Amino acid sequence: MNQMSDLITGDVSKYVIDQLDQQGISVEKFAGTHRPSLPEDITELEDEDLMVLYTQFIAYSDFLNTQLACAIIDEKELERQIGFAEASNLVAGGGGGKTTVTAIKAGIELNPEVKELKVQHLQKYAYRKMLETVASNTERHSAVCSRELTRRTAGDNYKTRSRKFTI
Repeated sequence: MNQMSDLITGDVSKYVIDQLDQQGISVEKFAGTHRPSLPEDITELEDEDLMVLYTQFIAYSDFLNTQLACAIIDEKELERQIGFAEASNLVAGGGGGKTTVTAIKAGIELNPEVKELKVQHLQKYAYRKMLETVASNTERHSAVCSRELTRRTAGDNYKTRSRKFTI
């Protein structure tokens, strides 16, 4: 069973990650035990806690975007497999007789191998779409932390500057 920090990879995305590792471009794993979440009122966090939360969101976002890239790569590979299976069936189904192209295409759609690959493709597509949503949400949450950090430091700069010009 995968840990939260383990990437889910297919053959092609695993190959790419291995290639990156060989080049010294290691993919960061998420070290946390759970997905970070925003508190109801972010302004109540102490500065240090806010910074920790922000770095957790950044790390989780990095992990999600790497996982998303793996999902896209593996979905593309499955599309290639479907194309190959359909082409193989098309060539096999076009062997003489008065079979129409429409009948051959219908036969291909009913082929158990093609049907199974298309079910797997739908699952990979759905996984990728949901992962895109989670990654987008995480980036927005990270932006909220960033805005709060900016708000706090902007206020500090104002206070520091105003004290500088007062007697």
